[in-house]
Amino acid sequence: MEKFVFNPINDKSPNGACAKGTKVTYTLKVSKFISFEKVFFVLHKDGEKDERLEMSKIFADEKYYHFQYSTIYLDAGFFWYHFEIETKDEILKLIRSDNLECKCSSQDSDYLQLVYTQESEIDKSFRKGIIYHIFVDRFNKTGEVKPRKGLNLINNWHQDIELEFDEKGDRVNYNCYGGNLNGIIEKLDYLKSLNVGTIYLSPIMEANSSHKYDVADYSKVDSMFGTTEDLQELVKKAKKLGMSIIIDGVFNHTGSDSVYFNKNGRYRTIGAYQNQNSKYYSWYDFSSFPNEYSCWWGIKTLPQTREESGFFDYIAGKGGIIEKYMSYGIGGFRLDVVDELSNKFLHAICEAARRINPKAYMVGEVWEDASSKISYNERKEYFLGGNLDGVTNYPMKNAILEYIKFGRVESFVNIINLIKDQYPKSIQNNLMNIIDTHDTIRALTYLGMENSVDNNENYKLSISERLEGIKLLKLATIMQYTVMGIPTVFYGDEVGIEGMKDPYCRSTFPWGKEDLTILEWYKNLGNLRNNKVLIDGDLNIKYSQNGILIYERVKKDNKIIVAINRSQADFEFTITKLMCNYFTGENVSGKLLLPKDGALVLVS
Repeated sequence: MEKFVFNPINDKSPNGACAKGTKVTYTLKVSKFISFEKVFFVLHKDGEKDERLEMSKIFADEKYYHFQYSTIYLDAGFFWYHFEIETKDEILKLIRSDNLECKCSSQDSDYLQLVYTQESEIDKSFRKGIIYHIFVDRFNKTGEVKPRKGLNLINNWHQDIELEFDEKGDRVNYNCYGGNLNGIIEKLDYLKSLNVGTIYLSPIMEANSSHKYDVADYSKVDSMFGTTEDLQELVKKAKKLGMSIIIDGVFNHTGSDSVYFNKNGRYRTIGAYQNQNSKYYSWYDFSSFPNEYSCWWGIKTLPQTREESGFFDYIAGKGGIIEKYMSYGIGGFRLDVVDELSNKFLHAICEAARRINPKAYMVGEVWEDASSKISYNERKEYFLGGNLDGVTNYPMKNAILEYIKFGRVESFVNIINLIKDQYPKSIQNNLMNIIDTHDTIRALTYLGMENSVDNNENYKLSISERLEGIKLLKLATIMQYTVMGIPTVFYGDEVGIEGMKDPYCRSTFPWGKEDLTILEWYKNLGNLRNNKVLIDGDLNIKYSQNGILIYERVKKDNKIIVAINRSQADFEFTITKLMCNYFTGENVSGKLLLPKDGALVLVS
C-alpha cells in the first residue's frame, strides 16, 4: 500500500488545466498506518516563491485519511505544486514520481496547474473530418510548370527521390517534380472522399528549393506552384466542398538566396548580405559581416531573422504578410519551428490572423510537451489564451507507434494523462494528430521494418515487411482517428507510400499505382470521424496492461470503445451495453474476444 496517493487525473476537481477565476480542489490520501502531524499543499507561480498551505482532513476510509485544499486561481500562468507531510522527525515530500499513473512534465518534479485566460475559439468546422498534409511539389501536377533558374524539374513523376549535393558536398534540395496548386484543385473530389475538412499546405511562398522552407519572398506565391489567383481559386473551390486551407508559415528564418538577404545576388534588391546599408540589414544578426551570421541550426542557407527589427511589423503588423494571406481566404497557419519565436512575436502573429478571421486556426510545430516548454530561456505561453489553438502532436505520434510496434502501452497512457492534465480541453480537441510528417520516416516503413536501417539508404520494404507494416498501420490509424485531436494524414499514407526520413519520405504521390486496399481503409476511418463523440468527447482509459489497450470516447449518451491487442495471446473482455462493431456492423454485447494483433471499434 502506498503511503501517499495523488493522481491529478482523479484527485483534483475540476481536473486538467483551468480558466482564470476557477476554484480547484486537490485531494491527497495519506496512509493511516504512518505517524504524521500536519499535511501541506505547497504552491508557487512560475518564478515566485513557495507558499505552504495547510490541508484539511475531510474523512477517513479503511486505509487512508483524505486531505483537501481548495484555491481560486485569480491570475493566468504556470503554477507548480506538490505536497508535504510533516512528521515528528522529518518532512516528507510528495512530488510527481514514476510510480504514479500520471507522469507529468514538471519543474523540479512538481505537478503543473496551467491557468489560461480563455479557451481556443476556432471555427468548429476545423474539427470535422481530417487534416490532410500536402507537400505541394510532390502531390499532383497539372498543366505546364516552368522551372526557375537553379531548380531542376524532373520530368518523370514516378522517378525515385535521391539525395542531392552541390559542388561543395553540401545537401541541397533543387530537384522539383512540378506539383502545383492547380494539381490540388484537380484532386479536391478525391480529398473529399477521404473526409478531409482541412488541407494543410507545406510552404507556398517563393523559395529556391523544392521544400520552400528557405523563403525568398514572402509576398509572392512560388511561380512553380502557381499564382495568387490560383491560391484564391483553391480556397474558393475547397470551401464549396466544405474544406478549409491552412498554410505553413516560416517566420524564424529566411533563405540566404532571398530578396532580403540576397547572398547569391539573384535579386535586384540590395540584400543584408551585400551591404550594411541595406534596409534589410537589421533583420539579421551578423557577428562578422558578411560571412558570420546567426542561422537556423547552423545551416548557412537559413539565416535567422531578428524580431527586434522591421521584420516584426513586416510579418505581423497592419497590412503585413499574415494579413495579406488571411485576406485570400485561408483558414489559418501552421507555424514552423514555433518554439523559436518569442512569446511577443507569436502573440502578434496570432493577433494579426484573427484581425482578418477571429476564428482562424493557428497551430504550431512543437515536438515535445507543449504545455510548459522552455525555449531560449523563455517559458512558452502557447496555451495561456490568445496564442496557439493547437500543436503538432509528436508525443502522441511517438506513443502510438511505440505501442503498436513494441506493445509498450505505458507510454501511450502517460501521454494521454499528461494531455488531459496539462492541456486546456479546447486545445486537446484541436491537436494535429500525426503518425508521420515530411520530417520523419513514413509510418508504414517504420512499422514494417524488421531492423533499423541507415537513413541515407532509400530502403524498400520486403513483401513480408510490407504486409506486417500494413497490418500494424491499420492499428495505428485506428488510434490516430479516435484519440482526442484531429487526425492528420501526410499525403500518400492512405495509398501505401513508403519512405525513410527526409528526403525519402517526400516521394511523389503514386497516381495510377495506389494501394487501393489501404485507400479503402482510410476512407472507412474517414467516415468514422463523422461521429460527433470524436469531435470533443472525453477520453477515458479503461484497461492498459500487458500489451492490451481499451479506451472510450464519451459524450453524454454517445460512446465509442476502442480495444487493441498487442500482446502475445487472445484477450477476452466484457461490455455491458449493446453496441455496434464499426467494421462488421454486427450488434454485440457481453463477452467479446479480442484476437492477438486485433482491434475492435464499438459504437453506441
